[in-house]
Amino acid sequence: MTFFAMMMILMIIMMSGMAVDLMRYERMRVAIQNTNDEAVLAAANLNQSQDPESVVRDYFAKAGMTDYLQSVTVTQGTNLKNVTATTAATLPTYFMRTSGIDKLNTTGVSTAEQSIGNVEIAMALDNSGSMTQQAVSGSYEQCTTKKKRGVSYQSCQTVYTYTTKIAALITAANQFVDQMFSQVQPGALTMSVLPYDSHLNIGNLMGYLNVSNENTVAKCIDFQAADFNTTAITTSMLLQRSGNFDGWDWGSTMYPECNSSSYRNAIAFSADKTALHNTINALQASGNTSIDTGVKWAAATLDPAFQPVVDGMIKNGALDASYSGRPAAYSDHTFMKVLIVMSDGENTTRLQLNPGYYSGNSGYFTTGTSSYWSFYDSSKGSTPYFWNYDGKWHASKYYKGASSLPCSGSCYNYTVTDSAAATTATQWDWAQIWAKWPVQYFTNNIISTVYGSGASSTWYYKIVNSVSSTSMDSYMHNICSAAKANGVLVYAIGFQTTAHGAATLQDCASKPSFYFDAEGTEISNVFSLIASSIVHLRLTQ
Repeated sequence: MTFFAMMMILMIIMMSGMAVDLMRYERMRVAIQNTNDEAVLAAANLNQSQDPESVVRDYFAKAGMTDYLQSVTVTQGTNLKNVTATTAATLPTYFMRTSGIDKLNTTGVSTAEQSIGNVEIAMALDNSGSMTQQAVSGSYEQCTTKKKRGVSYQSCQTVYTYTTKIAALITAANQFVDQMFSQVQPGALTMSVLPYDSHLNIGNLMGYLNVSNENTVAKCIDFQAADFNTTAITTSMLLQRSGNFDGWDWGSTMYPECNSSSYRNAIAFSADKTALHNTINALQASGNTSIDTGVKWAAATLDPAFQPVVDGMIKNGALDASYSGRPAAYSDHTFMKVLIVMSDGENTTRLQLNPGYYSGNSGYFTTGTSSYWSFYDSSKGSTPYFWNYDGKWHASKYYKGASSLPCSGSCYNYTVTDSAAATTATQWDWAQIWAKWPVQYFTNNIISTVYGSGASSTWYYKIVNSVSSTSMDSYMHNICSAAKANGVLVYAIGFQTTAHGAATLQDCASKPSFYFDAEGTEISNVFSLIASSIVHLRLTQ
């Protein structure tokens, strides 16, 4: 029994000793691994300015573990840093050597990589007329040295500077583009720049979408209320092209509601920094404000339903094949989708044609060779044609010999019979009418001549749909909500805006901290803060 007891005691001592050796080993292994993990994480930080390998070795030196560090491998690229460190250590045993185990070895590998993942950004930028207003003023002294009779003297004057909001926006947006491309790996970032006023000129996107063809000039789309409940625009949807019409002016000079000038062209899903800069530098301010339309298009360029458009751009060589599959699915969390909406005001009024006035016969007849015309109205029975030269209703659409009056002497005393009327006049469609005259010119000069001055206003509102600011506020809330529900991060900027404008933009933003007020050149700082926020969120996802 004594011998057995001694053997048991010895075994217990040996087991306890082995436990001590294993505890020593595990403590050493954990300490080395923790140091290694911390070292590579610090070294791989994109904000770390020191040499990555030096950072790792410094961590081990301060921990008194330099002998355990075997190697450090660093892989760096644009906005990518990968650091791998290997370790090895040997621990002499105290008790386990009685069992023939003299030492315990441990090896470890730690790898840390920091990179900016895939980002899709769409910027809806206010280019309305109020953007011509002053953003910031300043002055400086300009001095020149002159000589008079051998004596030098200085002449100084104060030079006042004037920076418009649109100029400040151009500077800020360009800096934002540069900052984002400097922080994101090549091939990981695409951006859309979408300048809006009362409408949004979608530029070359016209060629990739299913758009109605009442005219070939307007590069805008007219949306209805229900369109703002969803972010998707598909290539199978028939989109209503805006009328090439002027709904505001009274004279004969045309200023179309859809500004299809090249300086208003949007650029969508671009990875070309130069092209983005060219689009931004071309911005000019004019027109009313429809923030809802800007957000609608920005959200559409982030929606995966837009993939066929991107595929079409790739096919035409406008985008590299590596961007196939974008915009990514909302469920693909390797992508971040960001919408930035900026405005210096609030929704005002948007004019659109009512259904029936985009195309189709207008009732207006002319030979195009004189100032005389006729107008058709089926409700007039057997005399449905109004002739402007005599102010009467006739059975035929125009008189014989359109180049001159069909009478001699005083036409007021001469009656032309309908049987003498020719059939050479051509009926214009509505698109032809709007390409020639503003709506108010047409109603004030044609309709009022036919039906009397009181009919001008009635006809104007038959033709033109004036979308109110209240409706646009509602549409904006709906499209912003739809984007946020899909996981899109919405940043909003109020640039010297009104209280009401700020409230609608705050409502649109993903959360209160995603809304920014900007005054003057502060707008550059705001765009920079948004760029930094995007990078930070991308790294922590």
